[in-house]
Amino acid sequence: MTGKTLIVFSTIRGLNDEVAHVIADVLKATYNMDVTVADLRKGPPDITPFQNIIVGGGGGKSVYNEAVDFLEKDFEGRNVALYFLCEGGENPKVEITEANQEKLLAKNKSLKPIAVAGFGGCMISQNSLVMDDVNTAMVKEWAIELGKKFNTPFQPLNLPNTVPFEKSFQFYIELGKNTGMTASSTVEFAEKLQIVPIQSVTFHFQRQDFQRWFINVIGDEELAKRIDQINLWTHDDENLRKELSETVQNRIAELTKS
Repeated sequence: MTGKTLIVFSTIRGLNDEVAHVIADVLKATYNMDVTVADLRKGPPDITPFQNIIVGGGGGKSVYNEAVDFLEKDFEGRNVALYFLCEGGENPKVEITEANQEKLLAKNKSLKPIAVAGFGGCMISQNSLVMDDVNTAMVKEWAIELGKKFNTPFQPLNLPNTVPFEKSFQFYIELGKNTGMTASSTVEFAEKLQIVPIQSVTFHFQRQDFQRWFINVIGDEELAKRIDQINLWTHDDENLRKELSETVQNRIAELTKS
């Protein structure tokens, strides 16, 4: 088996599909992971090539039969993680997440997931279940922590140049408005870049704050030079985030190899 990752989901209204692709994007950008996404309603994929399996299998208080059947397999020591869209909006109810986990593992009670999460996305209105927006920031944060648990050939936490907190990068949305997020290394910067508000990304990029921090604090003039070559005006906001992430991650890969 390799370090490849498989994300499978079953969905009715499309939100589990949306979450699967957000997780995939974070794992690819932050950890250079090889990720495949598959819809269980099109048939269960072969798990043989994959070391890590993420299963999205529920909405509200329900789980989907395709996910229950998929988890009946013998995962032979693979890392398995589960996620749901639970009642509660941005604050999903823990008891529903736990109940969904029990239902999802009804055919494989011996399986011990390395991580389980509920992301909201459902709420009760006039005694009926309706779908709400997924808390994407929560999904991204969970994906970053999950990536650390996976046994991947790329181990970014070993990268040097971690600085004291007082020299860490402080992410602001505007002058005087701190997001509360910080980065004390290039690796942590790459992680936080995935989840900070997009207004913070554009604010600092326009001011060239990223370049100054990498030169004056981290001591990586090469990375600062590459960031400086990104043209803000040829990108919309999310594409700017994506190119910044790829630039930083490519630099991390180079430094890790060296």
